[in-house]
This record gives sequence, structure tokens and C-alpha cells, in this order.
Amino acid sequence: MTAAAQIDPEQASEVGGRTLEVFSSTPRLNDWLYAKLARHIHGDVLEIGSGIGNLSRLIIQNASSVVLSDMEAHYLHALEQTFAGDPRVTVAPYDLEKDPGPQIADRRFDAIVAVNVIEHIRDDHALVSRLAGLLKPGGKLAVYVPACPSAYGSLDVALGHHRRYTPQSLDALLSGAGLLVEPPQYMNFLGLLGWTVNGRLLKRQRLSSRQIAVFERFMPLVTLVEDRIRLPVGLGVYTAAQRPG
Repeated sequence: MTAAAQIDPEQASEVGGRTLEVFSSTPRLNDWLYAKLARHIHGDVLEIGSGIGNLSRLIIQNASSVVLSDMEAHYLHALEQTFAGDPRVTVAPYDLEKDPGPQIADRRFDAIVAVNVIEHIRDDHALVSRLAGLLKPGGKLAVYVPACPSAYGSLDVALGHHRRYTPQSLDALLSGAGLLVEPPQYMNFLGLLGWTVNGRLLKRQRLSSRQIAVFERFMPLVTLVEDRIRLPVGLGVYTAAQRPG
């Protein structure tokens, strides 16, 4: 893992919001990412850092009940509007630096989904331990985090990332909370190239919506290639970790 430079919370919130809007227009990319985790998601589900619901729409298809959570009021309002009238969905505030409120703490879940979230939390070990305690016996924590500490750059700082992970560091984080971890795997090699150029070489602080749109158009080719090989490196690393039954 790599320690972050000084993070500006207001900048991270603003850049993060814009980034969520960009990825709301990438259904192929969202589907691909979700497909890596979908087999672990069922029953009573908690999604942390739901944002504007880019993945929430997919999670709901697999679940009998879902708690969507975020720490920012405008995201919670957006989630309530988007999923109003769906009796399976509860929207609840959750500041991940703290213990959850009773809407979450009083429940136990078959699956917890954490996509592009854990890297934002200063004490990731404390967070994962809290999440492990919210799982039912046999329940799973499905995780995707940014990978490759050497790619940490201006984009990470602007988004409020405290670190990037390796498969080994992610495994250690999850197993340290007493979870049984499937071997973490890399995904999105082309995305890593773009991230490194923009964040390390060009020192940009915003993702290019044009570049993301081009990548979205080529998603069928990307998935055709990547889903048939085991990548040695990638933009992100994903896994699922089970609470012992």
C-alpha cells in the first residue's frame, strides 16, 4: 500500500461526485465490474458508498433486500428518489470512519458490497473489522479497490484515495479481520495504462469523460480479451471474503 499525500475532503467530494456522474454513462463498464462480484451477492445485502446508485441498480436484481448507504446527504437524497417505492430498498446514512447507526448495526447481511470505497478510509483495518461483524455466518464481503501502488498519483489525491492495493495487501487486510479470502485478482489492464498516464505523467486531477466514453465503446473487445486470461497487473483488484460459518 502507498500512503497518500495531504487530502482535501472538499476537493475529494467534488471530484468524486463528478466521477460518479461520468460512470453513470458507462453501463458496459459497470456491468463488467459487477459481473466479477455478482455470484457472491444474494439475500440481505448492504452496499457501502452507494453514491448515486451506479451499481445499486445491479445489486438489487440479485437481492431480496438491500440497504444502500453513503455519508453524504445529497447522495442519500438521490438514492431515495431513484429507488422510491421499491419495498426491498432501505437508504441509510453511514460514515465509514465511525460505527454504523442502528438501521445498519441492528442487522446482519448475507453480502456486503464495497466497490471503490475502502481506499477512501484512513483506517481500513478498523472498517473491515466492522464490516466483518455485520456479516451473517457464511456471509461474504465483495470488494473492489484500486490496484498498483506505483500508479498512485494526482488523480488518487484528488479523489481522496489514501492508498492503492496489491492482491497481497488486500488479502492481508481481509484475512486480518478473520475472513476467509478468495485469491484476489487484477482487472482492467488498459485502464491502468490510462490512469498512470493521466495521474502520474500528466498530473491531472479529473478523469477525462471523453477518454472514458471511448473506453466504454471498446468494452466488448476489452472483456473478450481480459476475461480469458489472468492478468499480471490491472487498474483494480477484486475478491470476496467469507465470514466463517
